[in-house]
Amino acid sequence: MKKLLLILAVLSLSACSTLESLKEQIPSRWDANQSLIVTDMQQMTRHIDCTADLKSQLHSLFMKVEWYDIYASTKGTYDMAKLDQVMLTTIKEFQERTDKGPVSPMYCDMKKKVLVQQADIIAKTVQGRF
Repeated sequence: MKKLLLILAVLSLSACSTLESLKEQIPSRWDANQSLIVTDMQQMTRHIDCTADLKSQLHSLFMKVEWYDIYASTKGTYDMAKLDQVMLTTIKEFQERTDKGPVSPMYCDMKKKVLVQQADIIAKTVQGRF
């Protein structure tokens, strides 16, 4: 009887750890809050105006992407939380460049295109869930 209890205990513990590792591999479900924020991110990237104050535009965009990151991490949708790290890096690099002085229209246009593409990838992934 003791052996049977020991075997059951070991199996229970291993099943818990297996379920925990599977949890990270199972795609998360659709979320209205995430869908709203990624649509905002898409809209903001499309409307970046390279002739206007870039610092305030980039700060607003950074705050949206950071909100998404905090929300996804807190909620536990780790598969979605990983998506924004690349976009946050792109925004930070763009902000650092604008801190050094005016940027060329070509540089701004290229960064804008990259940000639009990154926002679209995140949005398609987030909104493509069930």
